Amino acid sequence: RFSSAIFIVISMSISAAPLSFNRDIRPILSNNCYKCHGPDNAARKAKLRLDPRGGFKEELKSGTRAIAPGDLEESELIYRITAKD
Repeated sequence: RFSSAIFIVISMSISAAPLSFNRDIRPILSNNCYKCHGPDNAARKAKLRLDPRGGFKEELKSGTRAIAPGDLEESELIYRITAKD
């Protein structure tokens, strides 16, 4: 379900206006990710914070970035939600 939402947003971006984080991405993260990876320290899992103040663009311990703006291949989040295992 989440993968489908990302695919739809990416598909829309190809033919529509440029992506807007607040319009296109934040609602997906809010509905699917912020419960475990949002601003609530007590609920956060894996010490990964995906809301904008969480530094989701910073390098992770693995040397990757959760989200690399403009570079799907370098975004660990995209890899993990589209991986088959």
